[in-house]
Amino acid sequence: MGDSPASEVESSKSSPRKEVNSELDRRPFGGLEFQVSEVVGRLEAVVNAQDAPEEEEKPEPRKMSTGFFEPEESSMDEILKILEDLVVKTDPNCESIEPPLLPTDAVTRAAVLSHSISALFARLERSHAVRLGAHIASETTRWMAHMFRLADYNAFYHQEHLEGLVRVTRMLLHHRYPRYLEDGSLAFANRLPSIYSCVASPLGVVQHLCRQLSLPLACVRPVPVHPSGRGMDVEALERLCEEDIAANRTPLLVLGEVGASPLGWGTPLAALSAICKSKNVHLHVRGHALALPAANGRDETYSIADSVALTPGLWFGVPGLPTVTFYKIPEPISANEHSKSVSTACGREGALAALAGLGGGSRVAALPLWAAARAGGARRLARRLNAAFRSARAVRAVVAGAGLRLLSGRPGGDEPPNIDIIEAISHASACVAFQFAPPGVEKPPPYYDKLNSWLGQVLQREADVINIEVCETESYGVVLRYCPLEGALEGAAEGGEGLAEEGRVEAWGVALQAQLHVLRATAALRDPFQLRLQHHPCLRLVHVPGWAGLGGVRYVPPGWEDAPVEELNSLNQQLVETLRATDGAFSCGDGEDGMACVRFGMVTADTDVDELLDLVVTAGKDVEENSKALTDMTEVLKKGIEAAQADLQREAWQEGLLRRVPVVGRVVSWWAPPPPPAGRRLLLAHGTLQTTADIYRYVQKKEKEDEEEARAPSPARQHEPTTKE
Repeated sequence: MGDSPASEVESSKSSPRKEVNSELDRRPFGGLEFQVSEVVGRLEAVVNAQDAPEEEEKPEPRKMSTGFFEPEESSMDEILKILEDLVVKTDPNCESIEPPLLPTDAVTRAAVLSHSISALFARLERSHAVRLGAHIASETTRWMAHMFRLADYNAFYHQEHLEGLVRVTRMLLHHRYPRYLEDGSLAFANRLPSIYSCVASPLGVVQHLCRQLSLPLACVRPVPVHPSGRGMDVEALERLCEEDIAANRTPLLVLGEVGASPLGWGTPLAALSAICKSKNVHLHVRGHALALPAANGRDETYSIADSVALTPGLWFGVPGLPTVTFYKIPEPISANEHSKSVSTACGREGALAALAGLGGGSRVAALPLWAAARAGGARRLARRLNAAFRSARAVRAVVAGAGLRLLSGRPGGDEPPNIDIIEAISHASACVAFQFAPPGVEKPPPYYDKLNSWLGQVLQREADVINIEVCETESYGVVLRYCPLEGALEGAAEGGEGLAEEGRVEAWGVALQAQLHVLRATAALRDPFQLRLQHHPCLRLVHVPGWAGLGGVRYVPPGWEDAPVEELNSLNQQLVETLRATDGAFSCGDGEDGMACVRFGMVTADTDVDELLDLVVTAGKDVEENSKALTDMTEVLKKGIEAAQADLQREAWQEGLLRRVPVVGRVVSWWAPPPPPAGRRLLLAHGTLQTTADIYRYVQKKEKEDEEEARAPSPARQHEPTTKE
């Protein structure tokens, strides 16, 4: 009996990979977890390999078909390979340091995996999926409410950031307008609802709200900013509510913010809530400061707002997590027979929630957050928030020590025990907003906007350990901002990680100080530069849009005032090329008039302005002389060529007049052979023309001597003996 082939023996043995897969397949989600983890790992590997410092390959341009496309059946490996190629080809910045897919931890992988499981739940029966989703949402709501210290709220989970606010507002419309279900927007045609928002808040929020609910923009009532310049003016809000009630309008909703972008300002929640309760207005609160209760670890709870919007995905740094809107059913409720008829079993709460769609949406919308909370644990997620607030406080200390202007309040997390949680949330900024500005001014001059933009760009490029954002505000101009809660720090602040964070902030502070020395020197020397410029009539001050350097000048020598624009541009461009050979801080730019000029870059404190200007004037004179000499030489050549052509034409006419007459021309040519060809040469030193007859005679003489020398026998050949055979 022969041995079995080796292939059959190997095939009879089960490979470890097959055993693992079979074991995973026995579990409902084991195989799915393995596949999703493999997909994420492969995508991360191809992106990280693309960023490796090996020979870079330029991605091929993506080919798009203009006709119909019918995909063929492909295996999963082929699909993953296509996705890997697409990830690389669609990278908007191939030279980016950070890959488009950042490395994932256990919490992020759990959130990514939960989306696949959520799609799998769609195959369950509706009643089963509803019960499962309700259980997951109930657990997640208890965890989130406990973590963020909220009490007596329902929760709605949604992917769109403003969807919760839209549905809460729809619930309020059903509550305050009994005919809203039948009449729609006609229900409040005679009694318009009012939505109050601070003028400093983003206008896009109320615009989106009105578009989604078909509300006219006249419903929006802008509330002025507090005289201190921070937050909503609560007294002005109260006056607006009274005016609307007197004008037969319905005060419906107040949009409050705590730790709001971009400056981290907030509104006193206690005073705001008191006014809303007295005027029967719904108070909706959002902002980064709502993450403070989870960071400070206090057991105190609050329920001062009627609805609260939380963004745990942004705060935890985990993509794919839903936004959570905690809300309360309004009290008291007016008679609304139509809302009661929606669900007689669950009462008015279920009726209003059903009408607003707060109970609808995805059956397991809370699953990603539920999985992330299970994977990370409440303590680990809370440590991430605590690390973010600690990082903001450390950066604020560095900025304050550097002498920059701070526009945001102190980040929360270290309040004294006698401050309650509502007051702490009201004053916590959750970010650091600062700018380089002269002392004693409310809004810096426009030139400081350029300086702050330059500082932000340099910090983003050379000190990227701290993510700085450049913002433009109406009240303060260009502002630099650091908000660690917008993409929280990776990992919890434990032991060595806390020390690493301190090292990052310290390194960023050193880079900031180095740039501030240049910034302060440039701002201090700008006025002396413009004053010294008046002593040089050939230099004119030029305003260069968007330039943060010392300034711009244009070299206009005497007599060039009416010169063409092209010549002035060429002169100044040549001047910049000459100056850059001496100092790289010079560059060529365009002024507001579109003409070329010399730009002075950022300088240091030991820079001598007079020396710089003298250097420009000296180099300008050299360039001018070279340009004038070249211009004169061009003119001499031009005139010499014209004169030579005229002389040659005149001589040709004089010599050839009789020679062109029939019969006579032959006699003249026999009697007087034509002279040698004549030419003209131009003496550049004197600018005069001379004939080339002497050169022609010299050439003929030289050729004749060479011919005679070639014909004459050489002396060696004369004395050579003859040989005989």
